[in-house]
Amino acid sequence: MNTINWFPGHMAKALREIKEKQNIVDCFIVLIDARVPLSSYNEDLDSICPNKPRLFVFSKSDYANLTRLNQIIGKFNNPQDKKVIVNLKKNSSRSKIMKALNQILTAKREKDKNKGLLKPRLRCFVIGVPNVGKSTLINLLSNSKKTKVANFAGTTRSLQWIAADDIQLLDTPGILMPKLSDQTLALKLVACSLIKQDVINDQEFYYQISDILYKSNPDKFHELGFAYHELENDKYGELVKYARKNNFLLKNKEPNVQKVLAIFRQKILNLTNITWD
Repeated sequence: MNTINWFPGHMAKALREIKEKQNIVDCFIVLIDARVPLSSYNEDLDSICPNKPRLFVFSKSDYANLTRLNQIIGKFNNPQDKKVIVNLKKNSSRSKIMKALNQILTAKREKDKNKGLLKPRLRCFVIGVPNVGKSTLINLLSNSKKTKVANFAGTTRSLQWIAADDIQLLDTPGILMPKLSDQTLALKLVACSLIKQDVINDQEFYYQISDILYKSNPDKFHELGFAYHELENDKYGELVKYARKNNFLLKNKEPNVQKVLAIFRQKILNLTNITWD
């Protein structure tokens, strides 16, 4: 399998700019996909400003296995940090996030009042891997649609400040690890659309993600309607069988394997009640 590695130039630029601007912010909002809470957290971000408080927002809770997620999130357990699990499509998530932010920023507000600042400007960076929901979160908190939202990785390309009550939010491009040395991790990110789909073709994706899903969530694999096989030849045979069973045939009556591969990938992307890590 070709190595999956996706770190466009705008990500490197954004990481540099975040490092340069970290002294002017009061808090980091770190978005994490609840389906891949470990794999979608870029630990390189820890080194940017380890002493400032962070709010970990676990997004896409409507797709995640919350029981499994709650077993994992203890890893994010710095005493000054807070954690919330939300579905950013629900308006009720705004109050939940703002409450946590206000708790984090209480000390900063008191400090500014003691300096005579009646309306302090509180600033937060919103960071995370691509397509995790940063723009959606900012639009939710600011009650606007000022940032672009799309269901594919790599939409936000530059830094911009957005107001949410008395808090200034800095929207940033999604930032991945410069080198994805763990290809299992990379495949999980593809399975959650956190990396562009074209980094791996449908057949390689089917071969590789089948093993990962079956070993970690066998029941979820069977929900797809495919039988699991270890060997690639048998995996391919399963595609042929599925095509014939569902009458996915080409004009020459041969099985339309490419159509089945596309269906398989879409089924993976649409899985719910799953936490891959």
